[in-house]
Amino acid sequence: MKNSRDIKSLKPTLKKPTLKNQVWKGAVALGLSLSVLSACNGQFQTGQVDQDNVTADDVSQVEAGDPALGQLVTIRSGVVETLDDNGFIMESADGDSILVINPTGTPFTWPEETVPIQVTGQLEIFRAADSAQQYGLDLDPALYGEYDQQPVIIAENFALAPRPQDLWNAPDEYYEETIAVEGDLRPLEESENAFALFEEGWISDTGVLIVGAGPLVDVATLESGENIVVTGQAQQLDENLLREADFGWDDNQIQEFLSRYENRPVIVAEEVYPSAQPPHPRV
Repeated sequence: MKNSRDIKSLKPTLKKPTLKNQVWKGAVALGLSLSVLSACNGQFQTGQVDQDNVTADDVSQVEAGDPALGQLVTIRSGVVETLDDNGFIMESADGDSILVINPTGTPFTWPEETVPIQVTGQLEIFRAADSAQQYGLDLDPALYGEYDQQPVIIAENFALAPRPQDLWNAPDEYYEETIAVEGDLRPLEESENAFALFEEGWISDTGVLIVGAGPLVDVATLESGENIVVTGQAQQLDENLLREADFGWDDNQIQEFLSRYENRPVIVAEEVYPSAQPPHPRV
């Protein structure tokens, strides 16, 4: 068993030149938000290229004739009301309601009120009179009538969207689930296939480890502090995932890290893309 100095040396280090060779000791609240320019600079090459990267506030302000109508959008926010099995209400940061219709036929398990969700779907203007024909659903006018002529997202998929700290503190609630986590990015000096997510105000020496990012994004170009979203499956950290992270560690280093961070989550990335909104959507 290595001594405490050796254990400390196993912690991943930040890649940016200003922090190079520093031990990765915790959350550094850089507070940087990713700009729209970053979304177009070629770093992120994922399935999001056909989607508009918008916020819940953007969606809530859409009116008839807006060029965003008909586009595929992704937003993250809390569910404030469930109407029935066919629809629910999300809320923008400004408190505006956003109707979400679920025509997928797959019931969605509603999270606790404190856990945001991510919804991807087509943005439209809701027309209550045409809803049955348009969506193939019998929507009760008493429940949906007040949203007539308001923005609506016709959902194609959903995912729980916990904060990095929430995932870290209660990983058992998310293991084997596909989730979407937004956070401040921390590149790792040793790996071109992994990085970590933090959130402002969270004191952690590891953050949430993301693996399998190499095929999705040019990890070497990522900037510390970028506000990004990672979707993928939450799994319990194990030897194979650490090898996939490609830190260049030997067997002893891997086992020592696992003993130190037992039962901690890692996300196997499926998509990586810049966020259009500040982290931690209000719920």
